[in-house]
Amino acid sequence: MKSIKIILIIVVAVVIGAAVFLLSSLDGLVKTAIEEAGTQVTQTRVAVGEVKLTPTSGEGTIKNLQVDSPAGFSRKQIFTLGEVTIAIDPKTITEKVVVIDKVIIKSPQIFYEINDKGDSNLDVLKKNVEQATAKMGSTGKSDAGGDEVKIIIRKFVIEGAEVDARIAALGGKDLSANIPRIQLNNLGKDTGGATAGEIAEKVTNVLISKTTTAVAELGAQQFIGKTAEEAKAELERKAKETVIEKLGDQIGGALESLF
Repeated sequence: MKSIKIILIIVVAVVIGAAVFLLSSLDGLVKTAIEEAGTQVTQTRVAVGEVKLTPTSGEGTIKNLQVDSPAGFSRKQIFTLGEVTIAIDPKTITEKVVVIDKVIIKSPQIFYEINDKGDSNLDVLKKNVEQATAKMGSTGKSDAGGDEVKIIIRKFVIEGAEVDARIAALGGKDLSANIPRIQLNNLGKDTGGATAGEIAEKVTNVLISKTTTAVAELGAQQFIGKTAEEAKAELERKAKETVIEKLGDQIGGALESLF
């Protein structure tokens, strides 16, 4: 599930980074910044439906954030966020540690797909991200040349999350599972502040365990790396083994009843 984890880290980091940027930018600039940065890192289209800010209160919303799947997959998106609500403590926006009162992510969806070649859209996107981040490098500095801004998030909530899976070997049938509500409090407080990436890592460690369970329940991972024909052949073999086993039990039971 490393690939899912990387994608979630990117999305969470983008959301947190956007939160810090809210008070110093106009709605359109924030929207453009998210789309351009996201597209550069994922090498697929990243789009935001709407950004609304209230600078005086430090509150804002980001709606309909979408990350497209790489080429070669039937699903248009790989990840969507219905709505993100953010509230920053305005008094801390110019401080070394920015305090975010809350980040509420509503109705995020992960669209997991394994195509007829056995490739996972998340694995392909993961490779894109690794290539992009390798070029960028990691300096620990902000674009302005100073130390990266540290953040404390008092409440981080993810609710209404869902994983949808589509597997070519199963005829493209859509499978889905819900992820339980997640709430994390006082992120970064113990260390006097943390970077967006560090907080994203902590959030993702919790979210990935929930997502792993959901995907495992769907039985999707067994098809990775197998073509549709190979996967179908294996399913047929297992089905025959099950039938033979059941027939054996029935015959054995019938014989026992005779003696």
